[in-house]
Amino acid sequence: MPSGPLASPAVQIISRLFSRIVGPAAVMAAGTMGAGAAASLILAGAWFRYELLWVIPLILPLFVISVDSASRIGLLNPETGMFSHIREHIHPGVAWLIFAINIPVHLLIGMGQMSVMTSALMSLFGFYPPEAGANADYLANYHGAEIALSLLIAVFIVWLLASRGYQRMQKIMSALLLVMFCGFMVVAVTSLQQIGDILAGFVPAIPPDLPVPGKNAVRISSNSIIAIVGSALAPAALLGIPYMCADNLKGVPDLVAELRNSVVNLGVVFGGYSIFVLVAGGFALYPLPHHAEIDTVHEAGKVLVNAFPAGLEFLGPFFFSAGLMIAALTTFVVVVQVICYFWLDMFGRNWHDAEDNKSFKRLVVVWVVTPAVLAPFWDFPALLKILLLMGFNTIVIPLVIVVVLVLVNKPQLMGRHTASRPRNLILLSALVLSAWLMLEKLPDYIDLIVG
Repeated sequence: MPSGPLASPAVQIISRLFSRIVGPAAVMAAGTMGAGAAASLILAGAWFRYELLWVIPLILPLFVISVDSASRIGLLNPETGMFSHIREHIHPGVAWLIFAINIPVHLLIGMGQMSVMTSALMSLFGFYPPEAGANADYLANYHGAEIALSLLIAVFIVWLLASRGYQRMQKIMSALLLVMFCGFMVVAVTSLQQIGDILAGFVPAIPPDLPVPGKNAVRISSNSIIAIVGSALAPAALLGIPYMCADNLKGVPDLVAELRNSVVNLGVVFGGYSIFVLVAGGFALYPLPHHAEIDTVHEAGKVLVNAFPAGLEFLGPFFFSAGLMIAALTTFVVVVQVICYFWLDMFGRNWHDAEDNKSFKRLVVVWVVTPAVLAPFWDFPALLKILLLMGFNTIVIPLVIVVVLVLVNKPQLMGRHTASRPRNLILLSALVLSAWLMLEKLPDYIDLIVG
């Protein structure tokens, strides 16, 4: 990007803004603002209009402080990985338990994101998921195209991650973060005519469950709440950010600057994005007669119809599918990267994402290709896959928050930067919220998977 006397003031402003948000917090925000968060928020708006907006400001302080606390562990101990800390300072059994839970769960999350990418890409060309009663030829063609696209996308992602290392990926993810934020902000502006109803949505209330007409199914409002919470308070964010911060560290860590970046990226940008997406879903999809039935990328694409002038409404689903594909890509990239960190650290190998770390590059290939191969054989609507897996995040996260709480209060790790009383109170609040949601909904998720 040009700079100096030849650069226009607008370019200089954009350049300064970009340089301030780029970094691990931006990468994690971009990953969190992926298809999982988008699906949770769009469907919450489609099913319950604005009535769950209050969940977003509730979780933002917990999200910011939890991720910032975890990032400090990596900044102050850049040569030691998170799982090594857990083994040494808590118990090896806890490290293995978290590892055993997170690897398969994040494999499933990767499969869900890959399904969204292939589904969104095919939707761009008018090739939609088969509905009930679709003929055998259409089913076979769709499935074949899904397999081929999964593999092509996998090749592109391997190139993206393995060609230039962490610094390049960080810049790309930060740019995508701004693109997603601006896109949904434009959509949400069209809903300001309903500002009274939108503001009412910030008053805490749990809406009644929504039956799906003609089907033996119900959209459960508490499940949407859990999915929104799970998209923010994610195990990958808390366990992965220490590695990213360690890889990004240059010189002495500036904890104040890192907190400021977390507030900007995770609080302002992610918070604004979340509100924009839910409002867009409530404004564009809730009024539709079949809003309770919406669960596919193509149907959710109607969220952008009202963002275009008369005669160009058809562009809405196209841009939505493209945006959702980018969102899924950001989350998939973060999932692959943190799995590689976890795996190498757990087995005592060099976990740094560096150009000369061949072990990291080989693992990238494995964890990109594996979900790409498996995803087309997971028979479940793409958006519901990731909605379900955001709920699984809520089941796992209490254990991870306990780990962060213990480590940030260890003087041998944090020195004089052990957690303050307000920070501990916020972390405890996150623990209480996530534990309550886990205990409340764990039986439902077990029944859903078993059934």
